[in-house]
Amino acid sequence: MTFRVFQVDPIDWMMPYEYEHEAMQKLGGELIIGNCQSDTDVIEQAQGAEILLLSWQPLITPRAMSALSHCRLIIRWGVGYDMIDADAAAERGIAVANTPSYCTEDVAEHAIALLTAGARRVPWFQERMRQGGWPQAQANPIYRMRGRTLGIIGIGRIGSAVAWRARGLGLRVIAYDKYLKDDEVRARQAEPVSLDQLLAEADYISIHVPLNKETRHMVDAAVLQAMKPGALLINTSRGPVIDEQALIRVLAGGHLAGAALDVFEEEPLAPDSPLRQMEHVILTPHYGAYSVQSWPDMRVELCQAIADWVQDGWSKQVVNPWVRPNLRPRMPVEA
Repeated sequence: MTFRVFQVDPIDWMMPYEYEHEAMQKLGGELIIGNCQSDTDVIEQAQGAEILLLSWQPLITPRAMSALSHCRLIIRWGVGYDMIDADAAAERGIAVANTPSYCTEDVAEHAIALLTAGARRVPWFQERMRQGGWPQAQANPIYRMRGRTLGIIGIGRIGSAVAWRARGLGLRVIAYDKYLKDDEVRARQAEPVSLDQLLAEADYISIHVPLNKETRHMVDAAVLQAMKPGALLINTSRGPVIDEQALIRVLAGGHLAGAALDVFEEEPLAPDSPLRQMEHVILTPHYGAYSVQSWPDMRVELCQAIADWVQDGWSKQVVNPWVRPNLRPRMPVEA
């Protein structure tokens, strides 16, 4: 055994992690499945591990990073890594990585599904049909999608996959991404615009940004009010990107035609959340990334990141690459 990998918060349906055990053995390493409920548990159980795997819980705190002297890499099962302080990790010589591409197609498909369902009022009709009614469309105008405008905020892997699909539906696609040049946005199937222009012109807005200090509540009351009256808001990124209470107020006031949300500020969504009772609000339980194919793809992508790390001393999936010159040295594994 040349290295040790520790799974902090195992997911029941993935147990007993046979694929990962076999992959680590082929690389000459060992996978240990933990059962952590706190960062103290992580410190006690993950001693000697060079690589920590995190499913969801924010248990790998700066305190735990400091206490685990062997730790050199933390990998998040998923795209978002907001539950790991990547800056604090870098300060301690620890790299942080994710699995960035396993669910690109799935989230893009889900965003388009939410868009079309909201634009065509599908859930509203279904609910009334199940109640025995025969609802009239005239009560809630439906506009032909072809020729209307989709605004994408954040046109990375998923945002560009949404843009490609939306163009196939005949939508005009505009995008705002502060980190990309105009030519890069055009190459991703969208017309580059400012945020103000996007808010003013988009009939549908789909959000595809990571959650960090900069994007938390970036869609606040002012942004919501600046949206085109009657627009539909779609979010498959992270819940806290939107100020949820501000969204509830704006929806209640009738400024927007509706919202389609796969993610929420607090998950699971509270049973008494006003969002559950609002017409023209579509809710799904943070499952945009799921498909029969996506989860196996994630396991392959994560194990490949570990293989690259072991063989090359680095992985292209590291999200805090500035740590590289100060990366902790590898320590011998204790028997």
